[in-house]
Amino acid sequence: MSGAWLLSLALLFACANPEGPSGGPPDEVSPWLVAAFPESAAVNTGPIDELQFGFSEKMDRTEAYRWLTIFPKVNIRKTSWKGARLAKVSLEEALPADTVVVIELAPGMQDAHRVPQAMGRTFVFATGDTLYDGQITGELILDDMPLPDGVVEIIADGPDSVRLAQRPVLRRAATDSTGHWLLPWLPADGHGWLLRAYQDRNRDRRADDNEAQRLWPDTLRLVTDAPRLHTGLRVLYTPDTPGTMLGALADRPSDVGPVLAFTAVIADEDTGYVPVPQPAGMPLGEAVSDTGSFTLSDVGPGLTRAIFFVDLDGDSLFTAVGDTADTLWALEPWALVDSVTVEPGLPVDITAPVWPDTLTPWPAPAPVDTMAADSTATAEVDTTAVEETP
Repeated sequence: MSGAWLLSLALLFACANPEGPSGGPPDEVSPWLVAAFPESAAVNTGPIDELQFGFSEKMDRTEAYRWLTIFPKVNIRKTSWKGARLAKVSLEEALPADTVVVIELAPGMQDAHRVPQAMGRTFVFATGDTLYDGQITGELILDDMPLPDGVVEIIADGPDSVRLAQRPVLRRAATDSTGHWLLPWLPADGHGWLLRAYQDRNRDRRADDNEAQRLWPDTLRLVTDAPRLHTGLRVLYTPDTPGTMLGALADRPSDVGPVLAFTAVIADEDTGYVPVPQPAGMPLGEAVSDTGSFTLSDVGPGLTRAIFFVDLDGDSLFTAVGDTADTLWALEPWALVDSVTVEPGLPVDITAPVWPDTLTPWPAPAPVDTMAADSTATAEVDTTAVEETP
């Protein structure tokens, strides 16, 4: 019995369930996929340039590119609806031979009464004679809780000359209520993949700027002896989560005092760092070890710079120092590590700062008129005394 005949038969039985008469209770039943051609798990389908999908009730007859994704990617030429239950999707070119094809119907597809599918649907078939049995699983965590609205994708590993954004998505899976995800139907042939994930609150299958997202640099592989891989817990961070900077000093100035550091996010309109003293009330610098490694916390996220300085006056702020009799002071010895990209919640290694050979001149602060200050203080005391006299 052909796949097309099975699809027609399934639609016939679906049509045997008539819809309620108009004026009755509102439709609250989500539509679902009742049949497809090719069928799920079919093999040896040969070259196919049309897909068919039958639904449980009349649908909002939208173009398939809004609700259908094919892996590997094939462009959709047009969508034809037979009635409102059967969608025929014509492809720009036939699906390649000897290929495992994964079909994804997005959640949220609506019926004629605008009732959306509660969940998406994913199934597989093969134009050749084999379905892969490899799979990768894991769990997503966000804010120390399982992430129920996450999406996990794999993209091909490869040379850095090919930008990650230009590599096609090879497989995709959504998490369940426990944050668990499963990517099935993968070949165990040693090919390498990179894993990336994101929170998908609006279920549009895209990583928006305001959604937690992350790419892991470790390469995943399945081989014949180990066709199943569990990647464990994978942690996502919200886009505003600070990261950390890790590094070590190669040297330091001979000036007496501890080395401290502070960081600042680089704004879009930034034209370069201009050293200026920090005013009182700014966050104090973090201590940086003269020997061994250091960690700067609460950094970024985003494009960030780190300013290192020798705290000569012991106030833990980057300031100017000098003798009271001098009209020209100098900023405390400082060095810069600029334009470091800090991913939300993650550490990043930075190069050692290079200390300039000279100091940065700075005008001495205006002298304080101590006599005028004493006079003002006395006047304030005398006024208070007069006001309190009965």
